[in-house]
Amino acid sequence: MTSRANQPRIAPITPAQATILLDQVIYEQVVECIDLDALYKLELQLIMQLGDLGGIADDQIPVLAASMIDRALLRLPTDLRGYLDAAAWPMRDCELCEDEARAARAARKRAPPARLDS
Repeated sequence: MTSRANQPRIAPITPAQATILLDQVIYEQVVECIDLDALYKLELQLIMQLGDLGGIADDQIPVLAASMIDRALLRLPTDLRGYLDAAAWPMRDCELCEDEARAARAARKRAPPARLDS
């Protein structure tokens, strides 16, 4: 059995390293939320449809499809931020939400206390 004194001392990570690590972890979690297989299939379908249109050089079809997907992806940060802001909880100044919360509190007050049988 080795003692702690014999183990090499490992320096803690710096704040800059911690920031990079956290950024990478969050990036990986965000990517896990995206259906990359569906996105790939969409691009393939788009390539096929562009090819059926005619008038586009064969070597330009994948480039055009990729640029169309890229433009859609570039819109995501703004569009998603609007969605996430609208979905923030608790909703502020939402009469329906406040009514629902009041009803839930009233139901808890009316409910008899739970009885544990021993």
